[in-house]
Amino acid sequence: MMTPPDVIQTGTQRTIAPRTQSYPADENELLQHEGLNWKMDGPRTPRDERRRAQHNEVERRRRDKINNWIVTLSKIIPDCNMDSTKTGASKGGILSKACDYIRELRQSNQRLQESLKEVERIQVDNELCRQQIEELKNENALLRAQLQQHGIEMVGETPPQ
Repeated sequence: MMTPPDVIQTGTQRTIAPRTQSYPADENELLQHEGLNWKMDGPRTPRDERRRAQHNEVERRRRDKINNWIVTLSKIIPDCNMDSTKTGASKGGILSKACDYIRELRQSNQRLQESLKEVERIQVDNELCRQQIEELKNENALLRAQLQQHGIEMVGETPPQ
């Protein structure tokens, strides 16, 4: 999807081509302008009617889809309950709350990722401490064994863990 700045291009201005012909003031002149038979609101052909009806149906389905997605969003977003009455939130309000909620989720996700990295770092530190404890226990056991070999007894000795 495109971002709003991509859709709304503020840097470029739209130029409108100047009118090459003036509009006739008289209705008869309008209908017979330059020998062409222009239709103002004359009868439409069956083909035109079919195309218009098809276009209207496509447009109605498009609007219905958009409205359904907005209602779905209103049900997902906290504090954005849209009831079936006219007192429900506006489409713009729903979209605004959806954007706010997405920003909150992104911030929360960022904080959780940072917390996870911190937890992983602490786990590595803990593992290193466990390894050092094991090494110190082994070294302590060796020193005790050496003391016993030389006949030195320890006073207040606690059993090895």
